[in-house]
Formats: sequence, C-alpha cells, structure tokens
Amino acid sequence: MQYNNLVIRHTGLLLLFSLCCIFSVSAQKQSYPKGYYQFPIRPGLSNSLAGVLGDLRSNHFHAGVDIRTQQVEGLPVYAAAEGYVFKVAVQRSGYGNVIYLRHPNGQTTVYGHLQKFSDSLAAYVRSEQYKKQTFEIDLFPEPGKYAFRKGQLIALSGNTGGSAGPHLHFEIRDAQDNYLNPLFFGFSEIKDVTPPKFVSLAVRPMDINTRVNGRFDRQTYTPVRQKDGSFRIPGTVTATGTVGLELLAHDMMTGTGFRYGLQCVEIKMDDEEVFAYNMEVFPNAATRDYNNLIDYETEQETGQRYLRCYVPDGNQFDLYKTGAYKGKIFINDTLTHEVKIKVFDSYENSSLLTFSIKGEAANPPLPVYDVEVKPEWIQTEIVGNTLKVRAKYYRSSLPLATFFVAGKEVKKVPDLYENESAVFLADLRQYIPDSVRIGNTTARTYLRTKIAPGKMAVYKSDRWSVNFEATSLFDTLYLTGQQNYNALTINDKGTALRDYVTVTFRPEETPANKERSGIYRYSGYSYRFIGGQWKGDEITFKTRELGTFVVQTDTIPPRVRLVEHSKKRIRAYISDGMSGIDRFRALINGEWILMNYEAKTGYIWSEKMDASQLFEGELTLEITDGAGNSTILQTDLVELVSTPKKRKRK
Repeated sequence: MQYNNLVIRHTGLLLLFSLCCIFSVSAQKQSYPKGYYQFPIRPGLSNSLAGVLGDLRSNHFHAGVDIRTQQVEGLPVYAAAEGYVFKVAVQRSGYGNVIYLRHPNGQTTVYGHLQKFSDSLAAYVRSEQYKKQTFEIDLFPEPGKYAFRKGQLIALSGNTGGSAGPHLHFEIRDAQDNYLNPLFFGFSEIKDVTPPKFVSLAVRPMDINTRVNGRFDRQTYTPVRQKDGSFRIPGTVTATGTVGLELLAHDMMTGTGFRYGLQCVEIKMDDEEVFAYNMEVFPNAATRDYNNLIDYETEQETGQRYLRCYVPDGNQFDLYKTGAYKGKIFINDTLTHEVKIKVFDSYENSSLLTFSIKGEAANPPLPVYDVEVKPEWIQTEIVGNTLKVRAKYYRSSLPLATFFVAGKEVKKVPDLYENESAVFLADLRQYIPDSVRIGNTTARTYLRTKIAPGKMAVYKSDRWSVNFEATSLFDTLYLTGQQNYNALTINDKGTALRDYVTVTFRPEETPANKERSGIYRYSGYSYRFIGGQWKGDEITFKTRELGTFVVQTDTIPPRVRLVEHSKKRIRAYISDGMSGIDRFRALINGEWILMNYEAKTGYIWSEKMDASQLFEGELTLEITDGAGNSTILQTDLVELVSTPKKRKRK
C-alpha cells in the first residue's frame, strides 16, 4: 500500500491523514524529504528503537522516537541537519539535558536525555547556571549564535531527566510546533517487517439505552490468532443501541522485544468505514488530551491503555475521520454484522481483527419474582451520563428504587439484572440524585452537582470547595465529594481532567504543625506530595488529578550521604522519604557552586565554573524537602589522597 499524504487545516492545527484511512477530502500534499535529515546517532549503522511517535505513555502521547544506545551513555550525537540552537535546557525530569535545533526548512529537531552538551554549548549553559544560581534552566540563545553543520557533534547521549534507561529521544517538529513522525523521513538505519499485534478488545455501551450481551457494562474480549495470521473474536457479540470499541494493541518491531504505539487504525462494519485514527502528526498542545483519548479509568485501575476507537465527548482535536456516529457503532436491528479492525505501523505492516456483532431485542422482558429478598448491598457508579445502581441479590414481586432529588422522589423499576443484582439506571442529564433507597436500604451517591466544560465554575460545601477554570474539564463532570476526617475524596482517580482545578479544604482536625503539613494524593497504597497553602484552618491546593487527598505532616528532614568533599569535587546522595526533594544548594565560603542532580538515583555532583581551579575553604550543603524541612551539612574541604593499588602476587 502506498501513502499519499493529505493535509487538513483546522483552527491553525496541522493534521494529516494518509490513505490507510480512506476518506474523501480535498487537501494539499505534505512531503517528507528523504535525505534532508541524517540519523542523529550511529548514522549509517543498524539501529533499533525503544519508542515511537504516539506511544501511549503515562498522561501523554510519546512525542518522538527513542533510539537505543546499547544500554550505555556517552555515544556521539550529531546534528540531523544544518541549524542553530533555538533552545537548550537542563531539567531534573522530562527531557533532562535537551537541545532544540531550528533548521532552514522551518522545522525543529529535538535531542533529549543527553549526558553532555558540546564544549561551546556546555560552557554557555554552565555560565548561565552560575549567573542565575540554578541547576534547572531554560535558555534561548540569540539565533545563529550556536550553529551546527549537518553531522557535526552536538552532544553525548545519556540517561538524564525522566528516562528509564540510556537512550536518545529524537523529535522532528514542523513550523507550528506540531510533532511529525520521524520514521517517514526515510532513515535506513531502522528496518521493520513485523506487523502489529492485537491484545484485547473492549465493547462499551455509550448511552443509557444500550446493552452489550444483555448488560450495561464494558466487556472485554481476547482475540485469537488464526492460521492466516489474522485475529478473530470467537463467538458473536450481541448488542443493541450505540456501542464504542476500545482497542488494546501494540506495534512490534523486528529484532526487539519492545511494544510500540499504532500509527493507524481503521474500522469497517459490513465493509463501510466508520472510524479512522492516524498518528502521523499531532499538535504539541494536544499532549495532555491523551487522557481523554484513552480509556482513562481502566488505565488508572489496571495500567492497560486502551485506545478509544470513537471520538470521545470533549475532544478538541481532529485526530480522526469518522462516519455519522463519530466512530461509534449503531445497532438497531437483529441482523449479524461483520466488523473489521485493521491496524498499521509506520512501515505499512498491518494486522486484521474481525468479529461478528448481532442485534438483539431492545427491551427483553425482565424476570418476575414472587419472593422478597433484601439487597445485601447497594453500589453506585457513574458511567458517562448515567448513574448505575446495583442492588445485590435484591428480589421483589414489585421491585422498586426511589431516587431522592432535591427533596423530591423519582421511582424506577429495574432496567435489567446482572450477576444476581437488580440494576437501576438514572439519566444524570435529567436529575442528580443525592441518595437512593431500595427495599429498606438507603445508600448515598455523594453526587453534588453538574459542572459544564468550557467555562469557570465553583462548587462550595461546608468544609470544601472546588474552583474550575474554563480549561479544567474535557466534558461534563458529575461532581461527587466525600469527607472522612482529614481526607477528602473528589470523584475518583479514574476521572480525567484536562487542566488544573483549585481545591480548598478544612479538615476536621487542624494539624498542630501546619508549617510542615500539606496535601498528599493517595493512590495505590502510596502517597504523593502535592503541597498547598494554609489560611487559618483551611488549605488550598491545585491538582490535575482527582481522587483522595489527605492532610499529612512531614517533620523529617532529607537525608544526605556525602561521598566526596575534596578540593577537586563534591559528590553526595540525597533523598527524602515523604514530601520529596524540593531544592538543594552548595556554597564554598559562601559562594554558590553548581551541583548537577540525577533525580532517579538522588546523586548530586559539583561542576566548577573554571575546571582548573581547586575548591578551598568550608563547604555548606543545604537540602530542603517539599514540606520545608532542611538538612544543612558543613565541613572543611580536604585534599584527596589517592591510595596506591596493591599488586597481586603472581
């Protein structure tokens, strides 16, 4: 299959779809000039990748390719094309040491996780770090001041920042700062003839009237590889209404055991295309929207990242082309339909998954019971715009649920039965119940209100409030909240936010040491420090994740293990077991000294402004954690005495 690349412009964003996703659109061609860029590391030699554009990572799409470096650091990194340093940065996380080169064609290449910059660039960065007395720094040199020829050494590869192992992160961006797929630029160093692999398929009801196999819940299926290499879901899925497909699949590359993101997905039902997704280009601003384009709730619960094969509510980026139902499948008959899902990688290797889906009766009769069985428990769950209430083992000749809505009552009979449970469904677009009674059992829903996206909003209760910015939400949020002593739960960790919200919380007991007390987000039996500012008995904090927030006090200062404090260098390991390292500072006789920091290991080491000069005098090393606790170490610098190695006797 040959690619003819199509360019579509929407609100200033450059969005491309190749003909693996077949739609009738008018557009100009986007070219990928072969040979303009050279491979930035070990050029001309066979290489392999640990990541590609569009990999599903935590909270973001991967923005380039990760080039493997044989688990070592210090390999030469070359300018992929003629250009000048547009930006250079040192970060404790993210890309670590990173260079941005701007090229005559208007594009930018990015080189991340570097060990060292080239000599001239390193001297400039070090000078600015000393001038501003900071390790982390973003710099924008004068255009052309640090220029490089194609193939000229710009850095050495490393493992700095948020990397999980030594490699070179490499990006190509267009003039609008959109991420381009580097594999389309014809690098001969990477070869791949291995097709993608299907792992799992989920079928999800998309509205209150939809059923999948007679149920109102998301169901998963395991594809089985066929003799011809294709995949198939055994049996037949039954459904009625509007369903959405969610896909767990990976690209596989020849010669590696890594799993990669998909470049293209297309779905047909009865040979009519209903959905196409193409990760050829995506805008820099869309990175956070990843959380809305995957099944975020499942990712938070299991770590599995299912791609939503439909346009989700709240989507702002046209990464798709779809049919009338925005990629969803609508079943309104009792016929059997054949669904085909085809996935491609950047080298046009493809795999096919097929399954049958049969329409079922829209409202099958519910069973009739002549016994009275009280519910063992009542469980409430928000599914899209629907409140799903399950009453375990509830049976009655006149089964009924009473929803309490602002002093009024709404009564409902069961909508269906699932796993020995009576299930009642409430449309939250019509009413927001604060509790529900089934039999003689009443359960609170903790539903507070409905928050619309795209505008500022505030919810206030007696002891807590949430401020929403216009950019905070992907879609309508049905806000839930529950306070338990010094903990506050807002919705759950499976609810995705586009941007920050501001929360103010008054715990039931104010900590004795507010100066060292802050908010921690509890998830998976661990606590992550967020911080916050106290005003009286209330603490205010910002978060881009919902879930459970707890007030905790940290009075334990950071730990410091000094490895070397000679006149040549200073080395130490620093750590903090609760609120984490916030900042660090080294002084010699009161003068600031640059300390580099590897956050993954807690290792810090000195770098002199003038490498020929010796350190002289008293060292002061101050480490401060997120709660404000500090450890200050003071000691005199010593002469480093080398101990001669003992010769082994022959």
